[in-house]
Amino acid sequence: MANGNPSRSGLLSYAVLLGAQTACAAVMLANIHAAFRILIENLGTPNASTPRSVLDLLIAAGLGQAFYWYRLRTTPVPAGYLSLPLGHFLAFSSRLGFIWGGALFSVYFLRHAPELALGPLDIAWRGALLVAILFALYCYTLELERLGAALQAPPTL
Repeated sequence: MANGNPSRSGLLSYAVLLGAQTACAAVMLANIHAAFRILIENLGTPNASTPRSVLDLLIAAGLGQAFYWYRLRTTPVPAGYLSLPLGHFLAFSSRLGFIWGGALFSVYFLRHAPELALGPLDIAWRGALLVAILFALYCYTLELERLGAALQAPPTL
């Protein structure tokens, strides 16, 4: 990093890691959207998650976490660039993304309310998956907030 500007390889590394995190978040949000559609189209009937959607969520949450923690430890958020509109858009997107994640809670409980007679182990793994997905989305929104804040901050001399 020379004169406070990140190197070209640092920018590329950050962009690739952010893109990978975005893809993982998109998979999680797409599954949330699909769950909403299933719930709305089949009101009053129990709807079981497909093994494929659960697997997609597990992989996306796991990979998203891996990319997030790797980026956090190895690649700094680019600084030295200023774009107030883009910074505001990223901050807004991060909040909006977590609202979708919060909606996952309501889908989870509405969708599985008829299945309250599940065993403790089944409830435990479903709860753990829910917390893992929400935490992965939370970390992604933090990443967007950090980038948005960096784009809005005046450069340091």
